[in-house]
Amino acid sequence: MPVKIPVMFLEGRKCIYCGAWKPYRLADRRVKCKTCRRYYSLKKLKNDLSILFYFALELSANRTAKELGLSYKTIRNKYMFFREKISKHLEDNFQKLSGELEIDETYFGGKRKGKRGRGAFNKVVVLGILERNGRVYTKVVPNVKAETLMQQN
Repeated sequence: MPVKIPVMFLEGRKCIYCGAWKPYRLADRRVKCKTCRRYYSLKKLKNDLSILFYFALELSANRTAKELGLSYKTIRNKYMFFREKISKHLEDNFQKLSGELEIDETYFGGKRKGKRGRGAFNKVVVLGILERNGRVYTKVVPNVKAETLMQQN
C-alpha cells in the first residue's frame, strides 16, 4: 500500500528540515539544502515514511518487513526509535492530573501456568491513572506496594 506524501518533499523540491525551496541534488543522488546545509537521501526518506505508516497502522515489525521487503532488524530499530520519540514527547509535555481520578494496575506478559494477578511470575506491572473526561497516564512500576507508588513521579 503506497504512502501519500507531499510530492514537493519526495522529489527534493522542498527541504524536509527547514522547509526552504532551495535543495539541490548531489552526484550520489542525495539532496542538500542551500539554506540549512543538511543532507538527506530521498530513498531513505521514502522508506522511513513507509515504515512510519505501517507503525501507525499498528502492524508488527515482522509483517512490515515482509510487506516492504526490508530486514526485520531495520524495521524493529525504526519502531523502537518511534516509540522512544513518542515517549520523550509525552514526558516533555506532561501536565498534572486533576479532578476525579481512577487508578488501577494491570499485569502484562502473556499466559503462563501458575498464579494469576498480583502473585504472577515474570509479568510487567503497569499502573494506570485515568482523569475523568480527560487524559490517561501509565507507567511501568516494579511493584504495587504503597511505598513504591508514593515514590514514583
